[in-house]
Amino acid sequence: MRLPADYTQICYYGRGPWENYPDRKRSAFLGEYKMPLSAYETEYIRPQDNGNRCDIRWFEIGPQTSAVGPRLRIDGFQPLCIRAWDYGEEDLDAAPRHPQDIQRGRFVNLNIDLNIHGVGGVDT
Repeated sequence: MRLPADYTQICYYGRGPWENYPDRKRSAFLGEYKMPLSAYETEYIRPQDNGNRCDIRWFEIGPQTSAVGPRLRIDGFQPLCIRAWDYGEEDLDAAPRHPQDIQRGRFVNLNIDLNIHGVGGVDT
């Protein structure tokens, strides 16, 4: 889903604080984490899918201050996988060569999944 561009503050209960995937989460511990969207994303030399967090029980995102607007809260009946970026997936399809080539800040792209594939190729 797409959210307003000023939804840049994230708070969640799940694995963190860094990016993790179903097959790469042993060093990411369950807890409550708060961070700006820029810290939630993971910058790679070549832009690609990134920033996933696993085993999320609840997730909130909203403007920097609650006076600016409402927050969105997602509660899962089971643990979820969630990614958030300040650009769209179509921006990755355009095959940018460097992170600075991505047009950012038009909206926040929020991906909510029951589960995703791991990144190591050992979870088939």
